[in-house]
Amino acid sequence: MLRNQLIVQLPITESTSLYALLHVEETLIQAFSQNSFAVVDGHDIGQSKFNIFIYPTSTWAPVLERVYAFLKLRGVLNDTVVAKRLKTSEKYVVVWPEQFKGAFEL
Repeated sequence: MLRNQLIVQLPITESTSLYALLHVEETLIQAFSQNSFAVVDGHDIGQSKFNIFIYPTSTWAPVLERVYAFLKLRGVLNDTVVAKRLKTSEKYVVVWPEQFKGAFEL
């Protein structure tokens, strides 16, 4: 069954702390633990990127609002790419940063 999906993608460099990335994921888990807007469903690492998978259970707006707020709180919003995929599509659409150029890849 396909579901709407949100991907929070952070870059990995030589100086990146895996602990810090896992802390961002934990922050997002906590962001949705007190409401039913979305479920954080783990992460993967690939192509120098750390991807966190989120499945919205309601409309996009409250989910994106919380994601942006908590990424800003952790100080990583400006380094993050956020993409959504509608359950009816195989394509990802980048929603952050607003002026994103290029192709989104997991």
